[in-house]
Amino acid sequence: MPHPAVPRTLAVCLAMALTIPASRALADDDDSSPVDWGVGVQAHRGHVSRGLQKLFVDDSPGGATQDGGGITFTRRGKQLELVIGLGFDPLDGVDGYYLKKSGTATTAGDVDYMEFHQLQWFTADFTVVGRLSLHKILALRYGAGLGFGVVRGEARKTDAICTSDRLQQDCMIDPNAVDVDVPADIPPVLPVVNLLVGAELRPFRFLSVYVDAGLHSVPYVGAGVTLYLWKGH
Repeated sequence: MPHPAVPRTLAVCLAMALTIPASRALADDDDSSPVDWGVGVQAHRGHVSRGLQKLFVDDSPGGATQDGGGITFTRRGKQLELVIGLGFDPLDGVDGYYLKKSGTATTAGDVDYMEFHQLQWFTADFTVVGRLSLHKILALRYGAGLGFGVVRGEARKTDAICTSDRLQQDCMIDPNAVDVDVPADIPPVLPVVNLLVGAELRPFRFLSVYVDAGLHSVPYVGAGVTLYLWKGH
């Protein structure tokens, strides 16, 4: 399933929203509070439901669940954490018949048979994470971020014809198809929008373990570990 593109206005609003908290985090250098620098790993599971797909197509073979992960580089101040993430996510959807947005199943040209060939993206993003302390080793965490993803692999499509609106049962490859096994129109670079809320356990100053749920351009749940290896002011 082609990865959902984020409207430009949403990206602009998030960029403006990140400016103030990022400035506050950098201001931590002005007081006596130490700053920790760390590296980490994270894993997450994203899910594109059929309901979410309906923003882009009117019918599909079903939702797609993908597992991804990445590494993080972190600057942790008194109040906020600045995180640079590098990641990888498969984007493969379910092979089958897809009905174009506002299309009709029995109308020629409105249904394509889609096949996915190692469709994936490599992402780079910047996220600001805040914390609400619940205990000296336990905190709620929340944040937002922006980035971009470079798309690799491809999705290929072929014209199909249907005898009813039951796409997966009553459709077949069009014997007179104009488009046969042609690449689908997927931009080579797509925006990444991060929104998260979760919990963090920090039993030692050098170690943080967390679980999150939110948006990494698609809904996800995930977990990660950060090791704080350097200290500064």
